[in-house]
Amino acid sequence: MRSTASSAGDLLLVGGIVLHPDGDLDAPRVEDILVRDGKIVALGAEAAGKADRAALRTVDLSDKLVVPGFINAHYHSHDVLLRGSFEGLPLDVWSLYSSPQQYSRRSNREVYLRTIAGALECLMAGITTVQDMVTVVDSDREHCEAIVDAYAASGIRAAVGLQIADRAPADASYGWRENLPAEALARLSVAPDVSPAQALVAELLAQGDSSRLDWVLAPSAPQRCSEDFLRWVAELSRTHGAQVFTHVYEAKLQALQAREHYGQDGGSYIRHLERVGLLNERLTIAHGVWIGDSEIAAMGAAGANVAVNPTSNLKLRNGIAPMRTYLDHGVGVAIGCDNCSGNDAQNIFESMKLFALFTNLQADAGTTGSAREAFRAATLGGAKALGKSATLGALRPGMTADITILDLNDPAFAPRNNLLNQLVYGAGPRAIHSVIVGGETVVEGGRPVHTGLATLAKEIEEAAGIVRADLAAVSQRNGELARQCLHIHRQGEARPFEFDRFDLLGRSGSK
Repeated sequence: MRSTASSAGDLLLVGGIVLHPDGDLDAPRVEDILVRDGKIVALGAEAAGKADRAALRTVDLSDKLVVPGFINAHYHSHDVLLRGSFEGLPLDVWSLYSSPQQYSRRSNREVYLRTIAGALECLMAGITTVQDMVTVVDSDREHCEAIVDAYAASGIRAAVGLQIADRAPADASYGWRENLPAEALARLSVAPDVSPAQALVAELLAQGDSSRLDWVLAPSAPQRCSEDFLRWVAELSRTHGAQVFTHVYEAKLQALQAREHYGQDGGSYIRHLERVGLLNERLTIAHGVWIGDSEIAAMGAAGANVAVNPTSNLKLRNGIAPMRTYLDHGVGVAIGCDNCSGNDAQNIFESMKLFALFTNLQADAGTTGSAREAFRAATLGGAKALGKSATLGALRPGMTADITILDLNDPAFAPRNNLLNQLVYGAGPRAIHSVIVGGETVVEGGRPVHTGLATLAKEIEEAAGIVRADLAAVSQRNGELARQCLHIHRQGEARPFEFDRFDLLGRSGSK
């Protein structure tokens, strides 16, 4: 399937077993798929009959499993080169070492390298679309160009949002203003000027989207953004129909912050987002761990979405999201892999498995369907979060031809007892055979077609060496502050709360 471009005639995929997230997952069938001009034209018996024989390429997918391309609904490309650097740190302390604002300006080439490295990792895991909530310090336009160029070179589909916060860190983090010494507060009490970022975001949205890159809105989190800024985001979202992605209730201390500082909204970030005009079908909250049942119900009623990140939430000690409760209330549920320094892999299989396992624990014994919900979240749910339900997340006529193909000779599928269960609970990136984005083959034989990691490996390692040296300087500068913040974190973590998201069952929350 090498260099299968969407403009080079019809592509007929024959003999593969197709697993439809919106179909019969218990009895998947062999179906042919006809692709033309980057879209699926026909499936099944009629696919061959509709093919243009004058310019037809036929690919045999015997012993292959065909699924919609997976969607990574929450990710940050800015810390790819910090992969593997941290362990045991809670979210607020980890950010003192991983946040791009802690570092000097990066070279344009480094930004390109980290972006394409993450994109290729996604593709090699069968991810065809990624939502990148990227921090671009000082609204650097050259960095934005490097990001766009890297995604274009990789072949992946991307929904990119510039992550912005306009409140001072001391006011956005639980207990910092009240407990840090004056010297530390002096560093953390300056609110950033986001007017250049607002101008850049408005300009990017006005330019519109390219064939594989969409611009979305990414206010960092309710507690990190002023009410005026969030209202500006809401207005821009309405004007352009743009999706909005933001972090909400990632950690317990954020829930404590909401209860203590958002009394006007009943101590609720969700009600706060509702009041500023953001709680609607275009909103996706990332994480949503320390959220109450009534807030989840409000999200479901509004048609909003959550992108759960089970792996990073464990690594950063955040707890376990109430996944079953989201499903029960009709919230759109998607799956993300999050940061490369807080997960540390863009492995959608790992995230699907954890999603299914936790969803299973949050249901009564004997309840089935967790694997189905995980598969749907990684496909249909991601498409809904991106506002792309009409084109992505399923394999149907008229849909975009974003297709992931797995090798059924992989040990995870031997013997072939239940392909859905084996996909979710047993498979991994090793099983990826090929990946198609917009009708174009971008991964073949498990390796990227256009640009290989091996080609970039030396340059990436050289760039990472610079990052490691800078991390050492950041660690020295922030070491004492990190110790102080860790003490505040431990105090907050020990405080009682109305529900416990460290409880593996995580079945209910009262707020």
